[in-house]
Amino acid sequence: MIKNINSLGRAFLPVIAILLAAPVFAFDTIQVDKKITSMLQKISALSQNQADDYDKLQDANAQLLNYIKKNSTNAQMMKAPLKEACVNGLTAFVSDDKKVRCYSWDTLTGGTMHFFYSLISYDAGDSSFKLKVLNPNDKETEEDPGSCFEGLDTIKTKDGKTVYLVRDLFIGSGMIHGRTITAYVVANGKLMEYPFFQTSKKTLKSINFGFGEYTDATEFVLSSDKKTLKVPLIKPTPDETGAATGKYLTYAFDGSRFVFKK
Repeated sequence: MIKNINSLGRAFLPVIAILLAAPVFAFDTIQVDKKITSMLQKISALSQNQADDYDKLQDANAQLLNYIKKNSTNAQMMKAPLKEACVNGLTAFVSDDKKVRCYSWDTLTGGTMHFFYSLISYDAGDSSFKLKVLNPNDKETEEDPGSCFEGLDTIKTKDGKTVYLVRDLFIGSGMIHGRTITAYVVANGKLMEYPFFQTSKKTLKSINFGFGEYTDATEFVLSSDKKTLKVPLIKPTPDETGAATGKYLTYAFDGSRFVFKK
């Protein structure tokens, strides 16, 4: 009897070896791209009849948010092209070091004012990825329209710190628009805003401005060598939206931060 048990055990050894050697299925970024695309297309379709399908539209956006939250903590998502999803309304930017990625999309729940959902995934260290959801924000008592991401740049300081510059666009009612650039760092496993823009009086974590009509002169301009940042100078207008002057406030990178040049 003991001999039979030993023989049975030896028979199972090759099976166990095969199971242990079986490949672990890779994270399929192509399927994730297709799924996000399908969900965005559903949102677009529901928005065509918003009056009757508003609750369904809200639910579709919540489902997409949860799906991206679930998958964006996978390291493979940092490298995923997501080309099809981006053609269908997703905005996705990844940092040079593949440690920070921004996602946003228009929920299509607004009118002339656009409502965006946005989140940032980041490498928190120790092979773990975390999320920072910017919108929807559970702390807000009123619905925040949010903003869509327009760019993500990676800056290295002389003391070895990596700073991520995130640019976004707010689209309000009518001709009301706004742009913001915010500096982030990952410290102690958390993504945090970081004081990085030195004015004549204080150091800011972000810079923003409002404007009316879109022109090239209403965009932040970061030089190709990332040494100079130009912030549009906006003049007041009778409708209080603001207009571009074609002039800029210039900030120069000194190795530690961007410093305003008088």
